[in-house]
Amino acid sequence: MIGCLLAISAGLVAGETSVLPVSYDLNVRIEPSQGSIAVRAKLGIPLENLQSREVRFDLHETFEIERLLVNGQEAGFSLQPADVTPVKPASKTIVIRVPGEKVPDPVQVEIDYTGRLKNIPENGAVPGQRLGLDDQINERMVELASYSSWYPQFRWGQLLQSTLRLSLPQGWVSVCSGQRREERVEAGRALTLWSSTNDVDVVVLASPHYRKREVRESGVAIEIYDTRMPAAFIDREAGQIAGVLALFTGRLGETSIPGGVVKHVYSPKRKGQGMAGIARPGLIVTSEGITADSLAADSNFSLFQGIAHELAHFWWNFGSGQGDWVNEAFSEYFSAVAVQALVSEEQFRGVMADCRRSVRELPADAPSLSRVPFMDGQVNWVVRYRKGALMLDSVRHVLGDERFFASAREFFETHRGRSIGTPEFRHFWRQRLVEQAAVVDAWLDAGGGTLP
Repeated sequence: MIGCLLAISAGLVAGETSVLPVSYDLNVRIEPSQGSIAVRAKLGIPLENLQSREVRFDLHETFEIERLLVNGQEAGFSLQPADVTPVKPASKTIVIRVPGEKVPDPVQVEIDYTGRLKNIPENGAVPGQRLGLDDQINERMVELASYSSWYPQFRWGQLLQSTLRLSLPQGWVSVCSGQRREERVEAGRALTLWSSTNDVDVVVLASPHYRKREVRESGVAIEIYDTRMPAAFIDREAGQIAGVLALFTGRLGETSIPGGVVKHVYSPKRKGQGMAGIARPGLIVTSEGITADSLAADSNFSLFQGIAHELAHFWWNFGSGQGDWVNEAFSEYFSAVAVQALVSEEQFRGVMADCRRSVRELPADAPSLSRVPFMDGQVNWVVRYRKGALMLDSVRHVLGDERFFASAREFFETHRGRSIGTPEFRHFWRQRLVEQAAVVDAWLDAGGGTLP
């Protein structure tokens, strides 16, 4: 029995520039004790966006399709292997041929599927690990984002509009991307309804052990979810989040935060994707295990800069493909700006010195910013985050603080809601630097550990 409804209307990018709007209605039931998920999906796809009368999307490779209809008629499908990447480590491609001569618009696809996620360890759990899957369903926790392709996925990383009604056993506390609309208990199950007008995927997080802390700092509503973090640590963090949000809003203007509530979730995962984790509009997910271990080793441990980086992604989230470095460079640099403004000038200088040191240590064949691949390894991570941050600091020194932050605000306002790459970045900042435009080219095109 499938027990709840998830409805999404989304603008999904099929390529860098062509838009493929798809509407979703998903009935989802999660059984943590069994580690299973069952979904009944209805997709509406505008006819003009079909290529060769085919519908293609990715789905988790261990899920079994039980029923498939196209425009109300039973239809067949074929399977193709999907590219294995760190952001899609366990997916397959479903290819559906749209039957009939006269096809209604939009094309209606209904698909029922069930399954358990492939057993891949969390990121950082195994020495020399090539692939990890932080997404999981078990008796301790549920965590689902786009990495497992748990819902039909047309392209990773595109902004979505969504509503989510999630069904879990009674007693489980859930938090998801978007704004909470409703929660109740029905037939012994916990139901929550969420909606979002601006998210990159549908994030589901739940645990029977979550504690929810609600605070209001400087007019900002903040919710923090954890299972075992010290109260003093959480209270300190709430104030830090409020201060960083006020700083970034003052520098860059307002951004989209669903429901005006910032949610930080300490996922009960033991390792997971980095220290500060992932960010979605209004939502940050952090590995509780890594944070707790760090705090046990150092009672003064703080996530300040890591959280500031993820908060910055509420603004810096429109770089696409190879140009995703734009998101990471701005988020990394603005996290350093937060250190400068809210901690000390000395610590800011230390952060930038660490960036310079790590860039100088890059191998000679390290890619330039204009060519660095989307995926992170240690080398690409240094280029995307730290060399990108150093470039922005260099531009700031050329322009001066007033012109730099005004230009950063204009850059954000110009491109928010769009998908851009390195060419758009180069064009914008060359125009602002005028006779010193070569500074941007030098930083973008220099490979290895070169510091222009």
